[in-house]
Amino acid sequence: MPTTTSTTKTIYIVPRWAGAADNDWYPWLGSQLAAAAEEDGINYQVRALNMPAWDLPVIERAVDYLREVLPPAQLNENVILVGHSVGCLAILHYLASVAKEEEKPRKIGGVLCVAGWFSVDSPWQDILNWMHAPVDYEAARTLIPEDKLMVLLSDDDPYTSGYKENEQLWVERLQSQVSILSGRQHFSSELDLDVRDAVRDLAGGLKLHPMMA
Repeated sequence: MPTTTSTTKTIYIVPRWAGAADNDWYPWLGSQLAAAAEEDGINYQVRALNMPAWDLPVIERAVDYLREVLPPAQLNENVILVGHSVGCLAILHYLASVAKEEEKPRKIGGVLCVAGWFSVDSPWQDILNWMHAPVDYEAARTLIPEDKLMVLLSDDDPYTSGYKENEQLWVERLQSQVSILSGRQHFSSELDLDVRDAVRDLAGGLKLHPMMA
């Protein structure tokens, strides 16, 4: 159980293309963070989202839904957003819209992008809509603290073979902290310790345990 002096951190997970709240590592992450709560001194509240019509994601619907689930007035340093694949772009579109349309929006606690991409090797029409839609990266970045945008990529992702170019874009466009991991494909396993520890790092949990970082 969390300590009596714990801070509550709410983690919102935006799934991959056609992903749901009970897919991949999403349920596992919730249970792992709950197990780490007392050690970290953090009460983790994890919300894996069932995005609308996510078999064929549409940017406008995704942004509207995220605004409904997480109204801009509720953004604060205790909110962490985790995107998986197309979920990363959904988060960037959402944050850019909030930054441009709301008066004095507050920064969030951080963003973790897992298997994030700006283009894929063999795109189909619906994914081209995401690839070609402009994103105001500068606006989105204003709501993320300087050292709190982390990206996990794999050196054998079947959808984005040019992982080095992808890494460069994440750095150039958003000044991201990018980690290239070996043999993780599209990060679709049922557990992922690197994802867990990245979230704990963003939340400040691992800072209490330097030997684990």
